[in-house]
Amino acid sequence: MAVEKCLLTADYGQEMELRKEKRSQSDTAIDIGTRIKQAPSLQRLISGVQMESGTDPERDSIQNVTSSSPLNGIFSAGIKRGSLYSINSTCSEAGNFDEVDVSGEIEFAIRYIFNTSILEIRIKACKNLAYGEERKKKCNPYVKTYLLPDKSPQSKRKTAVKKNTVDPAFHETLKYKIEYSQLEMRQLQVSVWHSETFRRRVFLGEVVIPFESWNFEDKSNQLFSWYQLKAKAEKSKDNIIHYSGELLVRAKLVSPSLRNNSEYEDQMKENTKHSMEDKTYPRYQLHLIVLEAKNLPVKRPDGLLNSFVKSCLCILGQHDMKQRTPVLKKQAHPQWKHLFVFNGVTVSQLQQSCLDLTVWNQAPFGLRDQFLGGARLGTTFQTRTSDAASQACLQWQKVLSSPNEWTDITLTLQSSAHMFNV
Repeated sequence: MAVEKCLLTADYGQEMELRKEKRSQSDTAIDIGTRIKQAPSLQRLISGVQMESGTDPERDSIQNVTSSSPLNGIFSAGIKRGSLYSINSTCSEAGNFDEVDVSGEIEFAIRYIFNTSILEIRIKACKNLAYGEERKKKCNPYVKTYLLPDKSPQSKRKTAVKKNTVDPAFHETLKYKIEYSQLEMRQLQVSVWHSETFRRRVFLGEVVIPFESWNFEDKSNQLFSWYQLKAKAEKSKDNIIHYSGELLVRAKLVSPSLRNNSEYEDQMKENTKHSMEDKTYPRYQLHLIVLEAKNLPVKRPDGLLNSFVKSCLCILGQHDMKQRTPVLKKQAHPQWKHLFVFNGVTVSQLQQSCLDLTVWNQAPFGLRDQFLGGARLGTTFQTRTSDAASQACLQWQKVLSSPNEWTDITLTLQSSAHMFNV
C-alpha cells in the first residue's frame, strides 16, 4: 500500500519537543526523559567515571529578585534547570538534608552597582571544607546564596559543582537586580553544600551578613575577604518569619487647614471644654497609596492572580477603619496605585495604632478568597519581632513625624493570616 508524501509529518519530532517544553514549564511537571538522558549510565557509576560539570565556571547568574514569574524556578539566566534537582533543593531548604561537623572558610566579595541596581556576590574559593562523605573522603562542593528573608526560587543563586575537592576555586559572580532602598531590610546568606548523584544534599556551613549597616560605598567592603563557615543557627519557631513577597506603598499624614476647615472650627466652638486638647491634637488625614506587589506566592499554574489589598486601621477605643482596592485580574505583578484615605485621626492616636495591609487572591464561584500575605505598619500590637517589623516601625514613625511629605515604604509580606486584622 502506497503512502502519500503529504500524509507524512516531517516536523513530528519538533512538535514533540514543543510539547515537552510546555509540560516542563508547569510548577509540578517533571521531565523524566530529560533527567534520564542527563543522568550517568549504570556502567559509568560502577566504573567510577566522574561526569564533568558542563557549567562555565566564569558564567554570571543574574535574575531580577522582583520577578514573580513561576518559570524563574526552572529557567535562570537562559539555562534550563532540571525539575528533579529543584525538588531536591527544595527538600534541603525544608530541613531534609544531612549535616557534618562544619569546618573551613569561604572567600567572597560584595559589590553594589548603583547605576544599574545590581548586587554582585563574587564567589572566589573555599578551603579546608569538611568531607561530604567522611567514609569515602569525598566532597563535591557548591555555593548557594539567598537574600533573606526571601527563600523563594527567585532569590536563589548557585555556583557550579566542583568535584572531589575540599579546597574548591569557583571564580563565579552571582547577581541580583534589587533597588538600593531594599537592601537594608535584607540579609545575605551564603552556604556551602556537598552534592552527590541521587542523594540528599549535605550542609557544609554558611555565612549570614546583614545589610542593615553595610556600607556599599566603602571600597574596602568590596574587597575579597575570608569568612569562617558556621553551623546553621537554631531558631525558635516563634521567631520564624515566612516570606511571602513584598508590598510597595506610599504614605503621607495630611495636616488640617484651620482657615478652610469649617468643620474643625465648629467643633472647637461647640466643645470649649476640650479646646486645649483639640489644639494640641488636631485632626489629620492619613493618605496611603498601594503601589504594587512583588514576588507573590503562585496559586495558579499560569502564575497569574486576581489580587486585591485590604486595609484595616485599628485605633484603640474606636471601630476599625477598613478599605480595599479593586481586583486586578490575571496579573502576576499587580500594580494597583490605589489611594486609601483615613479621616479624622490624630498623631497621638496613630502612635498607639496599627495599619494592617493584607493581599488576597479572589477565588472564583463564591469560594473563599486566598490569603497571599500581610504586613503591619504601626508601633503596637506587634506579635513578633523581626528586622522587617522593626523597619516598618521606623518608617511609620517617619510618616507621623513628617506631615505633608510622602514616604515610600517597602513592606515584607508574611504568610500567617492569623497575625493580621482583616
